[in-house]
Amino acid sequence: MLDPGLTAVTSRQHGLITRQQALEVVGEGRLQRLLRSSQLESLRRDVYRLPGVPESWRQLLLAACLARTPAVASFRAAAALWGLEGFAEGTLEITSPGTLRGRLPGVATHETQVWQPQHLDMRDGIPVTSIARTLCDLTAIARRWPVERAVDEAQRRKLLTLRELRDVYEELAGRGRRRSTVMRDILEARALSPDVGDSAPEARIIRLLISAGLPSPIAQYEIRTKSGLYRADLAYPDKMIAIEYDSWEFHAQRSSFDADRSRLVELELMGWMVLPFTSKSTDAYIVRTVRQALALRSTVS
Repeated sequence: MLDPGLTAVTSRQHGLITRQQALEVVGEGRLQRLLRSSQLESLRRDVYRLPGVPESWRQLLLAACLARTPAVASFRAAAALWGLEGFAEGTLEITSPGTLRGRLPGVATHETQVWQPQHLDMRDGIPVTSIARTLCDLTAIARRWPVERAVDEAQRRKLLTLRELRDVYEELAGRGRRRSTVMRDILEARALSPDVGDSAPEARIIRLLISAGLPSPIAQYEIRTKSGLYRADLAYPDKMIAIEYDSWEFHAQRSSFDADRSRLVELELMGWMVLPFTSKSTDAYIVRTVRQALALRSTVS
């Protein structure tokens, strides 16, 4: 039977325990007997697993962190832990302070000279870079748009503020971090338009239009119709222009999709100009279409 003290540790660490943690509870002799009798099994050097505990991505990620202590899940692994869209579980990626001490098989490892308490957090019992540090790190390995989308998502979920993100960005930029200009541009764009709307596409279109010199539309504008209240993704109420971003992802049921199409027809009959865009709509097309619509309505009025 496993010692209660060891069980207490493994229960909060996805079935894992380090050699140092085990020796704080039992002696060297007892630890060796547990290993020989397979009551504990070696997962990584000086990291043991309780047999019978199902293997999981989180367990393997924590094992990598424990094997490199101090270390935290970072980059793509951190983004997946934070549940950011577009970053799936599966990658084992960690960061340690100072110089790397060898490689861990199957693990992407990074070193850093910036290791501040405000850059560190815990997620599901796993040490991880803070959401702000994670977003800044992603600019080094991901394209700009997925990072922008992740920044907007983090704001919508109230995981951070732009001020917190800027603080971490400035700390890293002062150390000559690669691609720090990407996060600088993202922050500058949001300073012009902090409204992230209800979805990433809405936020993208708002900033796109402002960057093109067009007025900022109102997100989630409510329009009362004969059949009920309709919420346009974006709108210029004074010009009676509604902007809709359509995707089957947001119309998972056929009945919902059909109902939305009927409401759009009703809006047009009321005199609204409805501009539908999709994920295939290019930035140039969106800007050109909205500019033409505003010019047309300004001429009419």
